[in-house]
Amino acid sequence: MKRPSATLIGIFVLGALGLIVAAILFFGGGALFTQRFTAVSYFPGSVAGLQTGAPVTYRGVRVGQVKSIGIRIDPNPTQSIVQVNMEIMPEAVKPPGSTVGTEEALPALVERGLTAQLVMQSFVTGLLGVELDFRPDVKALKLGGTPDVPEIPTVASPFQALTEQLQTLDIATAVAALQRTLASLDALLSSPALKQTIDGLPALLADLRQTVKTVEREVQSFSTTGQRSISETAASAQNTLASVQKLAEDLDREAASTLAVVRGTLQNADTAVDGINVLVDPRGQTMTQVQDAVEDLAATAARLRDLSERVDRDPGVLIRGRKR
Repeated sequence: MKRPSATLIGIFVLGALGLIVAAILFFGGGALFTQRFTAVSYFPGSVAGLQTGAPVTYRGVRVGQVKSIGIRIDPNPTQSIVQVNMEIMPEAVKPPGSTVGTEEALPALVERGLTAQLVMQSFVTGLLGVELDFRPDVKALKLGGTPDVPEIPTVASPFQALTEQLQTLDIATAVAALQRTLASLDALLSSPALKQTIDGLPALLADLRQTVKTVEREVQSFSTTGQRSISETAASAQNTLASVQKLAEDLDREAASTLAVVRGTLQNADTAVDGINVLVDPRGQTMTQVQDAVEDLAATAARLRDLSERVDRDPGVLIRGRKR
């Protein structure tokens, strides 16, 4: 039986090793030769689901991984804090335009609000990762216990904040109140009065619909009548205004003609008054003639009276005549 060649075996082994190295370089993206620096963060709560090798991301972009997880025990055992050591790739988070590396620039980034937070990678597996982001308005935890390793402050995760809020709730009291509420609701739903009210709802709805229809009909009728009355009133008002205007015009004309007549009458009256003044003037010719006529009438009346007396005494005077 012929032995296999040692040279061929060596070449095969070397080729296999070369393929393995090439595969590592290809799938690892040259991560073996990438220079990294270490940063640390301290989380006060539980980190269940966070494992070594978990991704460290910045707004979804992977910039490193979790190197190790440990526990930092304070003098008070109830205040133990989980220490997470991370490896950060400098080129992944290099500040734009900066001449220093990320490790030297990290304190300035922390001053600007760079913090670390635990985030869920998958709800199915429950695995966690570390998310870096700028959160200047959020209260962060920073211990400053490792001077030679830059520290990234931490903030509570959304699930941790929810858990803390739930811990402050009095669950037993809330459950008891809920049970009382459910019992009251059950008693209300089992009440005969409520059942009677529910049974009467269809009739009530029917009456309500009928009432609404009646109201709509009356409103429409009132609207039609009101519109007609308003139209008639407006027409009457217009006719009245026209009559008033005509009457005003007639009064203006009559007043003008009456004023002319009154003026003529006043002039005639003035003339008559002037004539009367002439007649009744004691020194006027007319009054002098009237006085003379009155005196003649008085003298004539005296003679007649004397003649009448003589006739009464002696009727024969009428026959004989007056003696000379």
